[in-house]
Amino acid sequence: MRAGGAEFFAGFQAGETAGIRALLFVSGLISIAFGVLLFARPGVGAVTLALLFGLFSLIYGFAQINAGIHVRQIGKGAQSLAAELHHTA
Repeated sequence: MRAGGAEFFAGFQAGETAGIRALLFVSGLISIAFGVLLFARPGVGAVTLALLFGLFSLIYGFAQINAGIHVRQIGKGAQSLAAELHHTA
């Protein structure tokens, strides 16, 4: 809850754009609400944390698979380009 409060009050900081300030306010309020939920109902909070970690792992895994596919395609394109350059030289 302390981190949420720090984020919320960081939204009042001068020099930040309106979008960043809004994100700080929202993330601070969400962190505070989640802290209150964890304090009031620890069982629900533990299940929520487990679901969030699982969802993050799924999204991260799909992103890594996607990146691997793109890197492989780029590698094949680079090999064929190098072969063409070698034959024309």
